Amino acid sequence: MSRVARFCTAGLAVLAVAACTSTPPTATEAPGTGAATTTRPGTATPSTSAPSTSISPVPVLGGGRPALPAKPAACAQPPAATDDIRATKAASGWRVVSTDEGYGKLHDLAVGRDGAVWATHLTQRLTAEAVETAFAGLRRWDGKGWTSYPLPSVQVTALSATSAANAWVFGLADGRTGLVGAFQNDTWAARRLTGRLGDTFGAGGTAARGAWAVSGTSALWWTGSTWQHHDLPAPAGAVGGGSGSGGGSGNSGGGKRGGDVWTVSGPLIDQGPAARWDGEAWQRIDLPTLGPPDKAESPRVRLNDVVVLGPADVWVVGGVSWLVPGEFTKDNEPLERARPVALHWDGGEWRCRWGALGPTFTQAEPDGRDGMWVLDSTGSRLLHFSRERWTSQTVDGTIDALAQRPGTSQVYAAGSSNPEKDLTRAILWRTSLG
Repeated sequence: MSRVARFCTAGLAVLAVAACTSTPPTATEAPGTGAATTTRPGTATPSTSAPSTSISPVPVLGGGRPALPAKPAACAQPPAATDDIRATKAASGWRVVSTDEGYGKLHDLAVGRDGAVWATHLTQRLTAEAVETAFAGLRRWDGKGWTSYPLPSVQVTALSATSAANAWVFGLADGRTGLVGAFQNDTWAARRLTGRLGDTFGAGGTAARGAWAVSGTSALWWTGSTWQHHDLPAPAGAVGGGSGSGGGSGNSGGGKRGGDVWTVSGPLIDQGPAARWDGEAWQRIDLPTLGPPDKAESPRVRLNDVVVLGPADVWVVGGVSWLVPGEFTKDNEPLERARPVALHWDGGEWRCRWGALGPTFTQAEPDGRDGMWVLDSTGSRLLHFSRERWTSQTVDGTIDALAQRPGTSQVYAAGSSNPEKDLTRAILWRTSLG
């Protein structure tokens, strides 16, 4: 899941065209099938002037489904010593498939069904005072090396893709929100959303996956020829599922309009309801209230990501944090505690699984075999859930984003190495269940 963290409200369609001066290579093999590389990226230079035309998505009208109340209505935290997850350590199955020679990191990530890997790239340099980080544009991995697409004056807050020929970025151009940029059939296109969508889409809180993007109470869906705008029954900052983007045999995305899509409030919004698109209409799905321990101060609940494994097999991951009254750190700051949580929906009821005190869950992706991978807030620890069993693995570095290759058990991770004199190198990892 491109996951990650990104906001919105109303209108969208097709995108303006500016030809690339260099045609990128076609992804001819599944990325990551070769040995780890340190190749210097090729560069294609699309025209990146500010969008000169606007787009208004086709509004989808009509009522949604009746809201579904949460069962149970609340999930109280068990005692601190209780760990419902009980992950056992396992040898890491994640291997490096690309490491940069220069300094920087990969941030957002999306993988198409054909195996094309798209990522946003940041570069770093050490100045006299600190590490200076700069956005270097979009990249595409073809299994052997990267092709880079510089995007001057652009800030990307969400990235999605369905293939080597179809990728979308949502963000800001020249400091203004509402940018929708697309790479389609070797052509770069950039337009600006109109109305309320243009005011908020692309700011913090925007998230994208496959042909879907969400922000606040709006969702955009690329039908293959145009964008549609849907009003959501609950604010969204994360999206999961979608036609062709699900996991293994339980995936219901196949022939439905837009697939089985779920949204949750995301990392920037306090816990709110989820929403489900069933191919015809949106429905609000209430979630159990997640409470902090007794006497906790300033509690905060974040539901960061959602994974759709099937029509009656959905996971929501996140965590609860709070301040401990009367306790302070060695720097005399209020002591904060946190606890991860994973909520499972079986089509009618929720079950809450609490982890031990410690890092919360930040992202999750299907594993392609009816299970899932979950990243915690350390950035280096991944939990795998399969057949009611949890295991944990670690990578040597920091992961910023996870993305599954649809229809396979290949899952990619993008991020950076451990710091070298405060500088890092961009890394792409991959794992597969075989």
